[in-house]
Amino acid sequence: MGRNGAGKTTLVNALLANSPTTPESELRKTSGYDGPFLDSGKVTWGHEASIGYFAQDHRTLIEGGMTVLEWLHQWDSSAVTEEIRGLLGQMLFARDEATKSTSVLSGGEAARLLFCKLMLQKPNLLVLDEPTNHLDLETINALNIALQRYHGTVFLVTHDHDLIDEVATRIWHFESDHKLTDFKGSYEEYQTAVAMV
Repeated sequence: MGRNGAGKTTLVNALLANSPTTPESELRKTSGYDGPFLDSGKVTWGHEASIGYFAQDHRTLIEGGMTVLEWLHQWDSSAVTEEIRGLLGQMLFARDEATKSTSVLSGGEAARLLFCKLMLQKPNLLVLDEPTNHLDLETINALNIALQRYHGTVFLVTHDHDLIDEVATRIWHFESDHKLTDFKGSYEEYQTAVAMV
């Protein structure tokens, strides 16, 4: 948590810079940054970490000139069309929208398509950077429920206090003086602790 420009996305990019399943080119595409993501320190991922990444500027990750179905199929060539259509249906894509061009997707449709990709890949760790941007209330509620039921680890950057309240078990809060508060507990407990200071 923290204000815009406090370094939340920079931290995400630094953590993912040597990720076993997130190519650095994907990070550069979403951030537009050409320099090194880490200027010191080292991030070591577990040997079985399979990371699903949802970038804040996710629209650049979806190639144009393909159908929604084709774009999703490239992430799991063994998936049958019915399975992919089922995922699309879960993310509120009507049946005929499977043939929609990826070039004309709205911001919300692009976000929902990336959630389909994550469901197809079944990662055991999710890194979500502002996933509720461009989503309607119904989709935000569905995401909230899905994250509560998710059995893996979630690293979530968001300004959505309801989502934090329902999902978070640990808070990293970026303070205005470039300090990071690490609080082990729920958002409600964090707010109580802050109010007592």
